[in-house]
Amino acid sequence: STKELAKMWDVSESTIKRWSDAGMLRCRKTIGGHRKFELEDIMEFQNQCDLAKKEAAEKGKAECSSELKRLLNESDFQGLANRYKQAALTGQSVLVLSLLSQSNQHGFSLATIGEEIIKPAMHEVGEMWRTGKIRVLDEHLATLSTIEALTDLHGQAAKNASPDRIAIVGCSEGELHQLASILVRDMLEAEGWKVIYLGSHTPLFSFAEAINRFKPQIVCISITMMDNLERAVRDFEALRRTASKHETKIIIGGAA
Repeated sequence: STKELAKMWDVSESTIKRWSDAGMLRCRKTIGGHRKFELEDIMEFQNQCDLAKKEAAEKGKAECSSELKRLLNESDFQGLANRYKQAALTGQSVLVLSLLSQSNQHGFSLATIGEEIIKPAMHEVGEMWRTGKIRVLDEHLATLSTIEALTDLHGQAAKNASPDRIAIVGCSEGELHQLASILVRDMLEAEGWKVIYLGSHTPLFSFAEAINRFKPQIVCISITMMDNLERAVRDFEALRRTASKHETKIIIGGAA
């Protein structure tokens, strides 16, 4: 069952469901909608991801905790990024959450965590995928486990949003990778901004509509690729005019 796998791999049940929904971990559903996993599929997935069983994970927890404290006390961001990358690549969202949460409790801001830990680690993950050292599965595991950890942190954080500071954050049409935009959302909220999050694959004209409706001070858009450059230029000009009318600043991020 989902619960049994989560316990065995020391991850949350929602992580198991994410892997299943993404097609990475095969399952069959009962008439009642419950997921059931065949032993063959479990072993195949575990071998692909090099997932350790819970007993093995428990054995090294004390040692890992001591090492993590040392890295935090020394502000060893490279070491923290490497530890984060190792946990993320195997989809261990519980360990990812622990590392990010302890980093935050240690006094590192979300901006510092994003810039010094998540960014270099995920850049290396991307390079490993580009050069064929890891598969799409591994990249997805790293991204999903990070998003899940950030979602948990987001739920725990105190919200003291100012109604006078409004930001719109999201990904442009064709952009399905939400990690960067989620991190921007969380960083802004940590600084007291009220954030309207539009998610992935949002047309530029929808950002313009959101500006008209919410009248934000800033709009942050993640753009990696544009399928129709001519239409994108036209839509961006319309967005720029709308933003100018409301004195909204546009902030663009991403490879595009």
